[in-house]
Amino acid sequence: MNRPIRFGIIGSGWRAEMYLKLAHLLPQQFQVTGVLIRNPAKYQQQIDKWKLTVYSSIERLAAESDFVVLTVSKTAAASLLLELAALQVPVLAETPTASTPAEYELLRSSAIEFPLIQIAEQYPLLPHHQARTAYIQTGHLGEVGHVQVSVAHGYHGISLIRKWLSITGTACEITARRLEVPIMDFSYRGREAEDDLKTEQQDIAIMVFPSGKSAVLDFTRSQYFSPLRTNRVLIRGSHGEIRDNEIIRRLGTEETEYMNISRIQGGQEGSLESLSLHELRAGQLSLFQNPFHPSPLSDEEIGIGQALLNMSSFLHTGISAYSLADALIDIRLSFAVDEAIALGSTITLQDEIRSAK
Repeated sequence: MNRPIRFGIIGSGWRAEMYLKLAHLLPQQFQVTGVLIRNPAKYQQQIDKWKLTVYSSIERLAAESDFVVLTVSKTAAASLLLELAALQVPVLAETPTASTPAEYELLRSSAIEFPLIQIAEQYPLLPHHQARTAYIQTGHLGEVGHVQVSVAHGYHGISLIRKWLSITGTACEITARRLEVPIMDFSYRGREAEDDLKTEQQDIAIMVFPSGKSAVLDFTRSQYFSPLRTNRVLIRGSHGEIRDNEIIRRLGTEETEYMNISRIQGGQEGSLESLSLHELRAGQLSLFQNPFHPSPLSDEEIGIGQALLNMSSFLHTGISAYSLADALIDIRLSFAVDEAIALGSTITLQDEIRSAK
């Protein structure tokens, strides 16, 4: 049997906790070698809970690991990435890699010099998004020319847009607005709600690429927490479209096919299996198979676990799943959306950086 993937963690907090939980639930696949934390005393409870070995240097942690996972604050990420790159330590970094235009420029100027850096952008790796990508790759939709993504903010949502439209650079024309809309308050993460009407911001951006392909990015923050706001996806091709989990495609001049992306999941309707996702299917097509079944993981946890598998595969094959260049493209486009909102005018970007695919 293959040994588990061994990784160390630099950083702490709720994101690090997710990696620790995955390793605890999947010991045959993942093993945490230890952590490097700036202030260990502050996180002693976390250290004791997971029985962690605490390291005092990057070099010592890296020597015990296949790679390290960087889960520090967004303001600390860029400088640590430069330090890890100089030490030639393989790293899977949490998003965002750059929190300001200055950090973007710093990393962009030498992105090609960092071959061992991959980024844990989980959104394209979530099961339903992987299933949508797999269906696009069957060719049944024909040429995909337009997508609408109301799933996640900024660079997360843009990563899906680029994935589904096969966009590899920053060249884009962007028009965007920030609107204010009413919403009733709702409890989340232990915070009690007030029974009154609130106001939230909704960002809408129209993106047009040199190829003529286009996208709409639409998001409001409450989609992360409130059941009153749901996610929406539209992927339009020349021969059909995907709307959320519904598929329609052309079979002939007078014939169409309708399908749904369905979850095949244990632990329901009398099943004695764990509540774990098996796969996602559309008719006879298996679009996604869960590599962690039968462990009871959320879709978010499956996406993060897939990022760990992709990093290990990258170190063995050299095939990148989501590189630093990919992350910087999405961040640059996200900055441009913010700029278009602030200026109230169209922003036109040229190709500043390109990914390999």
